[in-house]
Amino acid sequence: MFVRNRHHFGVRLVLAIGAMALFVLGYQWGNQYRFGSTAPPEIRGVLIQPPGEIPEFGLRDPFGRSVGRADLVGSWTLLAFGDLAEATGQRAAQRLIETRNRLSDRPELIERLQLILVQTSERLELARDFARLSPVLRPLAGPPESIAPLHEGLGLVSGVGPMLFVIGPDARLRAILPETESGAAMAEDVKALMASDRISVSASPSLPRP
Repeated sequence: MFVRNRHHFGVRLVLAIGAMALFVLGYQWGNQYRFGSTAPPEIRGVLIQPPGEIPEFGLRDPFGRSVGRADLVGSWTLLAFGDLAEATGQRAAQRLIETRNRLSDRPELIERLQLILVQTSERLELARDFARLSPVLRPLAGPPESIAPLHEGLGLVSGVGPMLFVIGPDARLRAILPETESGAAMAEDVKALMASDRISVSASPSLPRP
């Protein structure tokens, strides 16, 4: 009788351990489904976790077309601030284009990337000429009160140098690439961020169709 009770106790213990293991696996699976890959990408720039929400804003390109937050959805965006009539703005534009050019070995990434330079002045003549010469770069402009939401959403309180902001296809800030980072390093950071996003999506289990 005593031996039989020990046997039943051992069976119950095994079942309890199995139930706990299933709970842990289910918890991990649920987290993976909700948040994607748990390992953040390794980059030289500043990784923003959790990604920061980009607020609504309203600017215009040199040809009068309006651009807002909705235009960031669906594509990766490299964004910078600067006046093309000044050295800082020219440097910011150069860094944007250089980063894109260093992705030339990955044309599928270039297709998913847009470059935006937010003009810190409303002088659109130079921006219009620049946009014609370099169509890969999209200069935007607007009055200070239209640029302010972007400044606040990116955590800026004053003028910035030629740092780049990496915005994901969900219109959230993913990383900041400081002005000390080289073009090659910035390109590698962009590759890592895009790759991590694809892994997160593919890691989410497919739900059965109704």
